[in-house]
Amino acid sequence: MAGDRAEQLHRTHFGRASDARAHASGRVNLIGDHVDYAGGSVLPMAIALSTHVAIAHAACDDFVSEWANETAGDARWMRYAAGVLAEFRVVGIAVPPVTIAVASDVPVGGGLSSSAALEVAVARAALAITGATMTPRDLALLCQRAEHIHAGTPCGIMDQWCVAHALPGEAMLLDCARLEWKPIMLPSALEIEIVESRTRHNLSDALRDEWREESRDKSRDGGYAARRADTEEAARMLGVALLAELPRARWREIDELPERIARRARHVVTECARVHEAVDALAANDLTRFGQLLFESHRSLRDDFDVSTPELDAIVEAARARGDLGARMTGGGFGGSAVVARIKSRESR
Repeated sequence: MAGDRAEQLHRTHFGRASDARAHASGRVNLIGDHVDYAGGSVLPMAIALSTHVAIAHAACDDFVSEWANETAGDARWMRYAAGVLAEFRVVGIAVPPVTIAVASDVPVGGGLSSSAALEVAVARAALAITGATMTPRDLALLCQRAEHIHAGTPCGIMDQWCVAHALPGEAMLLDCARLEWKPIMLPSALEIEIVESRTRHNLSDALRDEWREESRDKSRDGGYAARRADTEEAARMLGVALLAELPRARWREIDELPERIARRARHVVTECARVHEAVDALAANDLTRFGQLLFESHRSLRDDFDVSTPELDAIVEAARARGDLGARMTGGGFGGSAVVARIKSRESR
């Protein structure tokens, strides 16, 4: 298990046992991608895969901490972890110098919130070693700030909020503008499979979407930041604070925007509507309609938001050909994973 691996890594790398351990689950978003930063609602759920942290006091006099990760060769993860400790100190929680070892089952770049799981696990470990307390709400917001400021990814709140609040297997409807949420029961006959595309994204690295011609103009934050900027520009041009606030009666105004901005805006407003329709379909046990909404969401993310990849498209089309209920890419895009919805076999119910 990842928890045992983190502890063993700490003993091997630092020569001593940890003083505390913590973990956080990854998440998969069933529907509602690229709408959280536009003030929309999303439908994520926590998954069983998790990130574990072993932490101990370090023998040094300043705030320099030491890190060990079982995945060698990529130190970029330290920006997320160190950023969390820095943000704790900003809010007055004096995290001492520490040694931290990290082990995770959440695939990096798989669209399953590996960064949020790392951030929340490190935050929980820091709270454990300091004896401080923090509500899940404040913890999620602190981890979001750490990703913005220290990792350079202008993410919405969905990932950190779900990871900090939900139990594995629990779906939630989250209003990202008001930070209000409620658990959503999934029908017992519904099976959700996560399928990796075997292409990895890095939402703060423009190189991850070189296969798209438009990637030549990306900022260092890559396509994610560019999509967010387009969404905010659409809101500005339409005269609303958040694009998700645009009433349906005004959707026709989207057609008057510049072509690329119009496509981004069209995805956001229709995706927000799909989230609520999906929740209604689940409540009514209408799994056929739920699956159709997943296919519609993928088409919108592919055609209007330009964040899918050929590998993700192939997964979705294979699910359609098999007669599955529905499928869509999940997460920020540019690689990662897809979710496939189907009816459980009688043997697995």
